Amino acid sequence: MGRSAKLLAVVLRSVDYGERDRVVTLFSRERGKLSAFARGARSSRRRFGGVLEPFTLLSAELTERGGDLWGLEDAAVERGFGNLRGDLARIACASYAVELTRELVRDAEPHEDLFDGLVAYLALLDEGPARPWDLRRFELDALRAAGLQPSLTGCARCGLPPGDGPARFDPLQGGVLCTACGSTGGVGARPISAAVLQALRSLQRGDGVEAGAGEGAEARAILGACIEIHLGKRLQSRRFLDEVGPMLS
Repeated sequence: MGRSAKLLAVVLRSVDYGERDRVVTLFSRERGKLSAFARGARSSRRRFGGVLEPFTLLSAELTERGGDLWGLEDAAVERGFGNLRGDLARIACASYAVELTRELVRDAEPHEDLFDGLVAYLALLDEGPARPWDLRRFELDALRAAGLQPSLTGCARCGLPPGDGPARFDPLQGGVLCTACGSTGGVGARPISAAVLQALRSLQRGDGVEAGAGEGAEARAILGACIEIHLGKRLQSRRFLDEVGPMLS
């Protein structure tokens, strides 16, 4: 038998395996993302019950099976975030947050800041309605934790402050472009309004945001494009999130 470990983890995904078992993707504070084989999880309600549902915070006992796979020996719910599960908009946001986390990080690389940020965001959803700017904050925090933080205070190309003139955001170059460098933007570059740039800077500093629906839609599109450039694809949960967007408070 391999090494054993006791971890605090969020369930990112749970996939049925055969008629009796499941493979779960966990994001742990101590060891980062890992896959665990839950023997008998489907055939016995007594063994794991509802513990392995996505975006559940649990304490897990695991045994290394070899390669990148662990065996899940026992698990107990630390926080189930049950309140958010009765609201479609909050489910959509939580699903997006866990999929974004799963896609941004590599296996077995601890990201304590991202883990704490994910748990904090799930707690926000559990305690109140889904708010668009809370999700924008989580996106920025997730990008920062993964080493992909967009440049918002200095031009992504020349490093100088963007100034007060018209600015563009180029996800391929990694952030905002000043007026002088705006012409170097690629196909995905787009204008970014002063209000949205200020709002995103405030979120990046950890401050609050006062902005309207128009600014929110622009910020969503800009960060969405940034994430898609880094991942090379559009997340499945983002499509669901866009469908329920009008339901967000």
